[in-house]
Amino acid sequence: MTKVALIGLGRWGKVLLGELSKLAGVKYQCDSKTDLGQIFNDPEVETVFIATPTETHFEIAQKALEAGKHVFLEKPGTTRSSDLEKLVKLAEAKKLKLAIGYEFPHHPAAQKLKSLVSDKKIRSIHFDWQKWGTFKDDAVIHLLCHEVSIAKFLGFELKPLSCKKTKIISDSDIVETEFEGISSRINRVSPIKQKTVTVLLDDSGYIWSNHELFSINFETQSLEKIELLEITPISAEIRDFLTSDTPLSNGSFALEIFRTIEKVRS
Repeated sequence: MTKVALIGLGRWGKVLLGELSKLAGVKYQCDSKTDLGQIFNDPEVETVFIATPTETHFEIAQKALEAGKHVFLEKPGTTRSSDLEKLVKLAEAKKLKLAIGYEFPHHPAAQKLKSLVSDKKIRSIHFDWQKWGTFKDDAVIHLLCHEVSIAKFLGFELKPLSCKKTKIISDSDIVETEFEGISSRINRVSPIKQKTVTVLLDDSGYIWSNHELFSINFETQSLEKIELLEITPISAEIRDFLTSDTPLSNGSFALEIFRTIEKVRS
């Protein structure tokens, strides 16, 4: 069984730990204040998962890659795209895997949707995401990036047109973004938890609602449920990273998302 280390035991680190415990041998679990040299110098550890605060990612990931470890970073990876680009190049030079934790492209609904639209032209995509919190991070960087990851996974070109942010508790609690052919509305001051992705083709369409996927029957004006695999996106994401030579959410994939987000912010 693959031996891994998990650095970062906050809310999301604990989620990763729960899944990693089923799929790999977790030899180390610690926070970023631990002396990490023991991990990096341990030849048994092949892979390092990093779920510390984003501002610490670059230094830890760089040291892990330099020590010859595969690296999985929580999204968005780093605080600047230039730093993420350095990690991508370092991983390539070392022939190591680098992936960023974008879980939604691994969701069974996204995987099924991809197969359904792979040979068709997508006319438009509409995202609507309602949730409560968290408020300390900018929603464009930490939430809109998920919508961008889904659109990119489905093969859509992302050309930002506008972005409006409304302040409720923080500066970006309602974010309305327009891309060419894509609209996104994120509301993180909603007591309702609902994520909806509507994908429209010329003669058909699909709605992904939370963990369910439906096809739109325009003739009968009804929804028809599509059966999905029973696997959590985080489990699929970790399994993909541990077993694939080129993980779905690899560093290059994440770098394109980051650059798109930077365009939106500017």
